[in-house]
This record gives sequence, C-alpha cells and structure tokens, in this order.
Amino acid sequence: MVNDNEFKSQRDRFLAFSFASADLLLEIDHKGAIIFALGATKSLLGLDEKDILSTRFLDIFSEQDRGLMSVIQNSDEIAKKQGPYLVTLQSPKDTTKIKHVFLNSFRISPDGNTSISISQGDGLLKMMGLEDDGTSTKKIMDTRDFEQIVRKKLAERMSKRQDTTVQMLQLSNIGDFKKEMEDSSWSEFVSSLGQIIMTSSMDGESAVKVDDGKYMLLNDDASDEKILHEKIAALAKSFNIDIPLDLATRDIVADPDALNARETTRAIMYTLNKMEKLGVDETPDNLKEAFGNFLQENAKKIVNLKRIISHQEFKIHFQPIVMLSDKSISHHEVLIRFDSHTSPYDMIVMGEEVGISPDIDLSVCRQTIKYVDMHKHQKVGQLAVNISGASIQNDIFLDKLLSPLKEYPSESRHIIFELTESSEIKDLNKVNMFIQQLRKTGYAVCLDDFGAGAASFQYLQKLEVDGIKIDGSYIKTIMDNPRDATMVKNITKMCHEMDIYVVAEMIETQAQADYLSSIGVDKGQGWLYSKAMPDVLESIK
Repeated sequence: MVNDNEFKSQRDRFLAFSFASADLLLEIDHKGAIIFALGATKSLLGLDEKDILSTRFLDIFSEQDRGLMSVIQNSDEIAKKQGPYLVTLQSPKDTTKIKHVFLNSFRISPDGNTSISISQGDGLLKMMGLEDDGTSTKKIMDTRDFEQIVRKKLAERMSKRQDTTVQMLQLSNIGDFKKEMEDSSWSEFVSSLGQIIMTSSMDGESAVKVDDGKYMLLNDDASDEKILHEKIAALAKSFNIDIPLDLATRDIVADPDALNARETTRAIMYTLNKMEKLGVDETPDNLKEAFGNFLQENAKKIVNLKRIISHQEFKIHFQPIVMLSDKSISHHEVLIRFDSHTSPYDMIVMGEEVGISPDIDLSVCRQTIKYVDMHKHQKVGQLAVNISGASIQNDIFLDKLLSPLKEYPSESRHIIFELTESSEIKDLNKVNMFIQQLRKTGYAVCLDDFGAGAASFQYLQKLEVDGIKIDGSYIKTIMDNPRDATMVKNITKMCHEMDIYVVAEMIETQAQADYLSSIGVDKGQGWLYSKAMPDVLESIK
C-alpha cells in the first residue's frame, strides 16, 4: 500500500515530467469548457486561473486554428496522442497578444475529458524563423513541392524495401459546403481541412491539394479512413454545416519490387493528374499500370526529345553557386533549356524514364566545352555538369565522356561534375572507381540530391567525393520543419569532419540563407541570388 510520502513523491514526479515537456496543462470537457489549468496561463494568454476556467477552449486560439482545435476537442480517438500541432494562442482579452506553441492532446477513455499539453519551444521556433506574426500553421503543399517530397520519401523507403501507400480523397460535394459559408469562413475551412489531411500523412508533410475537395497523401500503410472521415465531419460541424459528407477514397500501394523510385514517382504524378481531371474513381488500378499509360501517352514526346538531343537543339544556361560567407561566386551549375513552351524538368525526367540520360549528359558536356572555347578570353570559372546515376553505370558512356575531356584539356579544366539521381546507382564500387578516375585527373565530383535516408549515407560511405548538395526539398521546408533543420545541421557537421563541402540549393529567402550559414553550410544556390542565365555571371549584385 502506498503511504503518504510515496504518494507525494509520485505526484511530484509526474508533475516534474509534465512540466519538463509542457508550459501549460489543460483539461477540457466534451462541451469545450476548460475545467482545469496549470501552468503559464498569465504569460501565454494574459489570463489568471479564474479567467481561463470561464473561457471556452476554442477562444484561446487564433481564428485560423479553431477549425483544427474543434476537431481535437470532439475527437473520439482513445489512448492515442494527437500532435504535435504548431498553432497560435490568442488572448481573448487582447487579440494582438499571440504566441506560437506546440500542442498535444490525449484522452484516456471514451467518457473521459481531453488532456492538452502546450509547449512554447522558443528556441526551436526561432530556429524555424517564426516570429509572432500570426502565421503558424503548416500549409498543404502544391503539386511541384509534392513531387519533390514523393521523390525524397520513395528514395528513402525503397532503399529499405518498404511499401508506401498512396491515398486519394475526394470530397465530391465540396461545392455544397462552399455555398453554405461566407468567403472568410470558407478560407478558414479549407485551411483547416488541409492541415487535417497534412497531419494525417507521412511525417505530417506528405500531402497535396489536387483540386477543390481532392487530396492525395503518402502514408506508411493504409490509415484508418473512418477516423479521417470523422475528423472532416467534425470540422464541418464546427462550421455549422449539416450536409452529409460525400467522401470517396482509394488506396494504391507503391511496391518497391514493381517499379523503381523514379518510375514510381512518375506513376504517382500521372495518377494525380488523372485524379484532377477525371476524379478518384477513374485513376489507374495500380502504379505499374499508371507508368505504362504514361509512356504510351507520351510516345510522340519521347521521339521528339530523342531528336532534340541527337541534333543538339537545346541551349545551356548557368546558375551561380555562391559562398554563403561573402556571396562571392564559387562556380555555376550548367542547366539545359529547351524552347519557351517546354519544361526542362519534365523533359529531363522523361529522358531518365526512357533510358536516354547518357545521351543528354554527353550532349550537355559537349556544349559546355564548346561554350568555354567560345569564351576563352573571359572569366568563365568552374562549371558543374550533371551526370545521372544511370549514365555513370553505363560503360559506353564512360568512354564517350572521357574522349572530349582528353581532346579539349584546356577547356575541360573548367568542368566539375555533379552526380544526380544517385538512388539509381546499383554498383557503388564500380561507380566509385570511375569517380576516383575523374578526381585523379583533376575533376572535382559533387554528390547531388543528398537526403536523410539510409541510402544517402551509404553513398557517402562508399563514394569518395569532394562535395554534396542537399536536396532542395529539405531547404524549402527548413524554416518550418524542425526535423529537416536538424537533419541539415547534422549532415553539414558530418561532411565537414570528412573534409567534404556542403551546398544548399533552392534558397529563396535571406532568412534561409542566414540560417544555413549559421550552421556551417558552405555554399548556396537559388533564386535569392540569381535564376539560370544564358551566360555566366562575374558577381552577384
């Protein structure tokens, strides 16, 4: 039997554990009334204990977060933590007093109340670049960002032979919901719906809004669609919408034995496009079928691409890579450009998928050598030419690449190489032998698309390179994703210990650049400095 001293000790221990991870503890009942509060109510909300116990739970949050908080308040999930959610507290007494916080919730029994823990995490929020401006929730991403996340997640999971579930959701009567709401309420509803779906996806960052009422998300396995349905229904109810949900769902498993990561990504994006145009019921039955349909529908484009490459009917542009310490130009990356109506990204991806990456890489290398020759009296500097993982494993490609390098030694000394699509590399030892051959001849080699997956670290262990370029999908989220920020910081530290320089791509804001510089990233690339230009730049203005 526990005596009074033991009971007091256990009580104090549980309180210590609670406040070690939270600044404010709340308990709310089924009606949304706050019935217990312990912690920093005054500093967070400007309310004393008496005031907060007479306040509704939803009223302590910013308007944009109340839809999500209503779902948490009315959730039927038992013995399962929800969160953490990044939300904004707003004082009911002074709406200008706001605070970004992390919130978790937990309910022990169906008839029990809901326990809420709120943590400030000021250091983490500062690292993420969040000031108290009221913008706290992580928004659901657009299609292009989603494709980057898909590539990243699939490379990580397929290297471990893990399945990934692609989930499609279609709220068919979304138009009826919109008719019932004012414009401001509709915007709030859509924002909250996006966050519910985003937090239900893999790592809370793997979902996309395809169209009004249409969403796609990645998950480890098929999540409980009933729970998601209930959350959306609760959200609708919080906006006084009594229309029954017309929610159609479909799951497709990405099997690592059926397609590789690159093919699977293309199949997912093809499925996404079909879902946008025709609806969830008209999407392919599996991803292998989707990839086959993609190749069939793009047969003419493939023939045209092969002609463009063989006749060198493309141009090369140059995007500067700068030293983060002083913004001086380190070198330029060479990027292929087609006519104004053709996306270079789509064409390159298509080339990878139909096996002509070696032809593209060789053609770009030849044009780069030609550019250097035509500008031999200018300060061209070093130019980074991409080599795909598929190319560097091709014996014929290796011979063809070395030939122009030997034929034009003075022009070729300007070239360094970036190894892209490293997830396609099968024989690391063979590839490393070729990399070392290039390095001994005087060519630096950088490993592109470096991520957090086990495969990336295996490549770094097996492939002796001069530098790495961190995948841009991590850089784009570094200011609002603590996991990515920590990953980039640790990768940078590890690389420096191995005497490997680190480049960050897709830098678009000064805040990103400042943070990356503060954690030791050496070089940066992105629109903050310059878009790709027809000629090399001598300096950044």
